[in-house]
Amino acid sequence: MSEQSFVNSASWIWSAEGSHLAPAPEEASPSHYQVRYFRRTFEVSDPAAVSLHVDLSADSRYLFYCNGVFIGRGPAKGDIIHHFYDSFNLTPHLRAGKNVLSAIVLDMSRVAHRPALLGPPCSVMTYTGGFVLEGALQDMQGEAITDLRTDDSWKVAVDKAFRWQNENTTFEGYFEHRVSGLIPEGWTEPEFDDSEWPSAHVLFKAELKENRRDPASPYGLMPRMIPMLEEGDLEKFPDAYLSGGEAVSAEWSALLQEDQSLTLPAGTKIDLVLDMGVVTTAFPNLVTSGGEGSQVRLTYSEALRLNWDTPGAKLFGKKQALANLASHFADEDRGWTFDRRGEVTGWGDIWDVPGRDEIFETLHWRTFRYIGLRIEVGDKPFTIHSIKQRFTAYPYHVKAKFDSSDPSLNKIWNVGLHTMRMCSHETYEDGPYYEQMQYAGDTMITSKLGMLTTGDAQLSRQSIYHFDWSRVTDGLTQARYPSRLVQVLPAWSIHWITTVRDYYMYTADRATLADMLPGMRGVLDWYRRHTDADGLPSKLPYWNMTDWCPWWPRGVVPGSDTGATCIHSAQYINALEEVAWMTESHGNEAEAKTLRDEAACLRKKAHELFWSEEEGLYFDQPGGPEVSQYGNAWAIVAGFAGPEEYAKIFQRFPNDEKLAPGSFFWCATTSVRGLNPSITDSPLSWKKTVTGVQCATLGPRIPFSNFSNASSA
Repeated sequence: MSEQSFVNSASWIWSAEGSHLAPAPEEASPSHYQVRYFRRTFEVSDPAAVSLHVDLSADSRYLFYCNGVFIGRGPAKGDIIHHFYDSFNLTPHLRAGKNVLSAIVLDMSRVAHRPALLGPPCSVMTYTGGFVLEGALQDMQGEAITDLRTDDSWKVAVDKAFRWQNENTTFEGYFEHRVSGLIPEGWTEPEFDDSEWPSAHVLFKAELKENRRDPASPYGLMPRMIPMLEEGDLEKFPDAYLSGGEAVSAEWSALLQEDQSLTLPAGTKIDLVLDMGVVTTAFPNLVTSGGEGSQVRLTYSEALRLNWDTPGAKLFGKKQALANLASHFADEDRGWTFDRRGEVTGWGDIWDVPGRDEIFETLHWRTFRYIGLRIEVGDKPFTIHSIKQRFTAYPYHVKAKFDSSDPSLNKIWNVGLHTMRMCSHETYEDGPYYEQMQYAGDTMITSKLGMLTTGDAQLSRQSIYHFDWSRVTDGLTQARYPSRLVQVLPAWSIHWITTVRDYYMYTADRATLADMLPGMRGVLDWYRRHTDADGLPSKLPYWNMTDWCPWWPRGVVPGSDTGATCIHSAQYINALEEVAWMTESHGNEAEAKTLRDEAACLRKKAHELFWSEEEGLYFDQPGGPEVSQYGNAWAIVAGFAGPEEYAKIFQRFPNDEKLAPGSFFWCATTSVRGLNPSITDSPLSWKKTVTGVQCATLGPRIPFSNFSNASSA
């Protein structure tokens, strides 16, 4: 980053058509989503005597090139007033003579602003289409030779090739119908003739978040907080078969495994299934030639789906309409498997083949174990040179090791690590296939696992800032963020506090803790405003979800809407203790004592209100009769269950069928105090105790072969 990045210099740019609130060029862009191509040419006399560093961002997504070489994509997900930019060193890519910077930008804001439509994925915070770049070609003394910042010296072209699918859904997005013949051929290369392209339209000045002055500029630019995502080498698909399960031909096998080109005659139609053997997040990659008028469809699925009446198939649970939920089927003859007879159903991309040498790779990564590949060849033969995929995720490098004589435990370990990786990209995700949303509850778990198994706390740090930025006016954080649709679950603000606690215990990052303390106090103050005469949380507004317990409508513990509950009381008491410890660590012993005194008082009242000597359990609400694994686990975590209560609880817990059942989520949530060191331990001692000495050289990512017998996510 240069010292003067985005300080009254570069401007956000777009095309005159479709810019900001202007009408969309309907004929040129047959979609609510808008795509633009940007170029800026410049001359370099001696590449060895100059340097070029740039900072750039976009709304909503960009792919950036220098002299035809792909440089990177972004920006990382933030919100409008916390809008991230990326930094690149382009010096190694410069050449003598004509050079070009180019970018393709996808804008989703037009749909986001139409009230009748739901717009882009909820996790994309967008205002108006735009691209911005700060940078100058410099000599070896650091003096600017050529200013390259975005202004009307850049050229722009309106895209005609992309027709987007699923753009009116709440969560899914980015799915393409690409008419590649309409993409300007060679547009990222210096030699491309852009003389017919108009000058870019200037929107407003770019400004850093801490330097915003222009009321017309919505974006507060910030440097990226996490590394760029890993983008791996091209990898083969381990298995493939025709739709229905029959093996592919020798020619197809040679294409997939040995990159031997395969030419499909005119009029050919084929359906086959590409099987990764495990759920992955990756870019599909097809290298082709010829075949003008052909169409390729790629459908992505986490599991295959058997028809309801397939012989030998047993239905587990209810029939479900969602295309991506097929794992409720099992084949009776083979146990829990993903039967090759099943069909690939789900979201997908469509590619209209241009008839020239072409590499098809989606703009955004996809989630799949299976890809349904349907090819309909037109009037001319279609040659496929390779079909592969390219893995991408947050660049974790697992350092933790686990090995057991019990193979099932090893499998659980591998599945857990793999799931963590699949749910970590520019944010943590509840699931990579569908929502791709960062929820505070899910984040609390994945953040902990990421730090303890990899030693990397950067994504965790970004997540706690995300939720701090999400705060609604009454003090609570949103339950998921970044998100265009506001959702508030009070307990999820408490989970955010626990994530901050975990991050600080691992890193001892006092600066970040200082930033978070006001917000954590705000959460506690909100709870204090919603208490009964005993000081316990009562009749809480918003959605009081605890977990997806099958016994509870919408996951809400009985009694939440009418008074105090054991679970909410315990969560609040636990939060008081966690904030007390962090406050004391930050040097405020008096405030910490006040918080601990409050917790001690409420702990006694909660025990008296919810404990049933006759039942030997804590009721979910005063007087019962409901009891749950959640309430009794939380009573232990919050410390109002003593040794005598322990003994009685564990006579019933967890197998008594009267207890509303818990989940893996809450096993992870409530294990902190029993299995991990006390929260009174120092951050560094906790790190050493839990993870051991974490100074080993970063290792490679776990290969997919390690998960060949495991399913995930």
